[in-house]
Amino acid sequence: AVGEPPPGVFVGREAELAALGEGLEAALAGHGRLFLLVGEPGIGKSRLAEEVARRANERGATLLVGRCWEAGGAPAYWPWVQSLRSYIEGLEPAELRTQLGAGAADIAQIIPEIRERLPGLPEPSLDEEGARFRLFDTAARFLRNAAAVRPLVLILDDLHAADEPSLLLLRFVATELARSRVLVVGTYRDVDPAVSDPLGSTLAELARERVTHRLQLAGLTAVDVGRYIELSVQTRPTPELVETISAETEGNPLFLGEMIRLLAAEGRLTDADAGVSSSLGIPQGIRDVIERRLRRLSEQCKRVLTLASVLGREFGLDALEHVADVREHELLEALDEAVTARILTSVPGAPGRLRFAHALIRETLYERMTELRRVHLHRQVGTTLEAAYAADAEPHLAELAHHFWSGQDFGKALDYSRRAGDRALGLLAYEEAERLYLNALDAFEIASPGDHALHCALLVALGEARSRAGDADGARDTFFTAAELARRQRLPRWLALAALGYGGRLVFARAGNDPRIVPLLEQALETLDDADEALRARLLARLAGALRDEPSPARRKALSAEGLALARTLSDGATLAYALDGRVAALLGPHDHAEQIELATELIAVGAQVGDTERAVFGHLYRAHAHLYSADPAAADADFAAATSLADELRVPTAFWLVEASAAMRALLDGRFTDAEQLIERARAVGARAQSLESLAAHSVQRYLLLRHQDRVQEVEDELEQAAAAFPARPVCRCVLASARALIGKEGDAGELFANLAADEFRTIPQDMEWLFAASVLAELCNRFADREAAAALYELLLPWEHSTATDLPEGSLGSVARGLGLLAGTLGRYDEAERHFRVAADVNARLRSPVWLAYTRHDHGRLLIQRGELGAAEALFAEALEAARS
Repeated sequence: AVGEPPPGVFVGREAELAALGEGLEAALAGHGRLFLLVGEPGIGKSRLAEEVARRANERGATLLVGRCWEAGGAPAYWPWVQSLRSYIEGLEPAELRTQLGAGAADIAQIIPEIRERLPGLPEPSLDEEGARFRLFDTAARFLRNAAAVRPLVLILDDLHAADEPSLLLLRFVATELARSRVLVVGTYRDVDPAVSDPLGSTLAELARERVTHRLQLAGLTAVDVGRYIELSVQTRPTPELVETISAETEGNPLFLGEMIRLLAAEGRLTDADAGVSSSLGIPQGIRDVIERRLRRLSEQCKRVLTLASVLGREFGLDALEHVADVREHELLEALDEAVTARILTSVPGAPGRLRFAHALIRETLYERMTELRRVHLHRQVGTTLEAAYAADAEPHLAELAHHFWSGQDFGKALDYSRRAGDRALGLLAYEEAERLYLNALDAFEIASPGDHALHCALLVALGEARSRAGDADGARDTFFTAAELARRQRLPRWLALAALGYGGRLVFARAGNDPRIVPLLEQALETLDDADEALRARLLARLAGALRDEPSPARRKALSAEGLALARTLSDGATLAYALDGRVAALLGPHDHAEQIELATELIAVGAQVGDTERAVFGHLYRAHAHLYSADPAAADADFAAATSLADELRVPTAFWLVEASAAMRALLDGRFTDAEQLIERARAVGARAQSLESLAAHSVQRYLLLRHQDRVQEVEDELEQAAAAFPARPVCRCVLASARALIGKEGDAGELFANLAADEFRTIPQDMEWLFAASVLAELCNRFADREAAAALYELLLPWEHSTATDLPEGSLGSVARGLGLLAGTLGRYDEAERHFRVAADVNARLRSPVWLAYTRHDHGRLLIQRGELGAAEALFAEALEAARS
């Protein structure tokens, strides 16, 4: 074809082809790679990707291609849907089920055809925090499983136009490539348009992956330009022509091709004065070149192409036929003319679809129209497509929203944007849902500014999208704006929904430093209609969880009890599970163990009944906590194992974090410090993915426990200081900070912290789930500082829990509470009582199967015996402690 070298010949791209070839060979050998081809428009990125695809096909690999939509209105995950859908269509149902594994229902959310091929799939829960994590994990596993059968080459074209959920999925897949037979080739433009923020952050994350290789494509050199022209027209160009075209095109292959076609069509490619730019009339911009080529087309062809440019870079013949309003043969003649002129090309593997040969051709056609003409055509296209899609509009909602917004029909733009946002939320494309809800809010300001209920609904939906996308601050601001609007306009139900959204999805999450959450929940309860019982039950449970920082448990216990009683009167299992979660969380602590176990058992059963696996995980962990308090490690381990199994099935980051952190706690108890160190860091990584503030405190406390055993506690001092500042209502953070400073010799700083904690005889420290752990750390400090007054006060508070364990799930455990009592009694000179406590502690720590705390107990008991002059007995205890420590 005039204007480009023969197929398979890539002038000036030999080095890039060699790198891609090496990447292909590595992927075929089981070492997956990701290549990113980047450059300005027309630099040849897509052609290089096509050449890799051709070579992969020759090697027996499966080729998947997804192209991002550059004109707006594409559904979320569009490049992934395109590529995976084509692969799925070629599989037998049994093979498809095998490759998808347990996650078939998750990926069916974005590719509905899977349900047609595999009937009977369950409906996945979309309310769980980990729903999108499961979707991404399933997609990555599917690619690995498919590549185990035949190597895969996945081409994702035009990533600069990708929706953010598609980019997030690419980031996730990249982390799973190293041990797979998958080669991913992505292309994007770094100019015109500029790289967007989501793509910029994606590229930064991808650059950290060892599988990623970035190939920057620049313009061709003058020598390569000469070779390009010669291969394109089978004629050796004069040096002057090469110099002129090279200077004017800056070596851009698209510009070169367009220029050569234009000069050939005008019969001037061999002009004797070719070296003189003015005599050739070479335009100064690629759009001018495209314009000159378009002028050579018939008026009918240009009209059809203009309509096609409104549809987008790629379009279907059926959609174009609906809007073109010409006879079928006239439409086909116009399209044939455009294909012959290489303005349009067919879409491989997609019969009935065409695409502009380059985005700049489409943009040139689109931008040559006046704004009034564009508005009219978008409205015409929207109205026509609305009728065409009437039988099944769901997959096309974003497309219709785009056309009606561009066509300034803001009423329909509002309706379709909102519905498209709802659909994107259901597809777990949270960032795309956010974009669509923002569009809906913009349309609302023009079309329906007085509908306050609708305004609240849009804000709550936007807050939900931001929350699920991990934008916690943005979500809270949006929910608060919705709540303020609902309060001013006396819309109690929307105030309640906004307050619950502001409170977050974890029932047990504390208010912490947020001064808004408790008043907001209280106001929602005060104004909510009594008839809305399910919503009231949830508000009561959530408020109880938010009050977990209060020193007295009385209020949260009363609220959670009221919420649970109300939930029991309803035929709503999901609300009952929510209320049970809130009730157990309100009770967590050294009291009410029997009730905690009973309620956690019910929560497990109700969660299983309504399909809320996440609540069942929490139920097992709550029950494990109660069993550990009671020094019943066998029962606790059984619940930990059940929680781990369910979390593996669920694949929810919060549940993953809790079971990983619990496993780290158990490893610390067992003295498996190497395992513990790995588990602590794994839990922190998962906790960060879960957007969990709780994980920050847990990580610092667990590192403190590990490093104090290894005499490295100075390494965690800064982190503990940050945690203490971030969680002022959680005294446990200040307790371990004081302990760490004392252990590294900062006695003055430690003493100051200890004095603050001991104020009012330790009564400012709430007796919640952290109480026994915190009090046991304080007992060590009382002993270290020989503070008899503080020891006497703490001893009386701690004595009722002698047979319990000092456990704070998932932060950690200090073994038996009796050890701390032994230290306190020894500080007070009550040696007989101290000995009794140490014997109880040894028995409990032995039952816990914790050689670590058994060793500390023997050591502390031996120190007490030295004070009493019983050196022989002390020596025997030290020997046991030393043997355990060496193990």
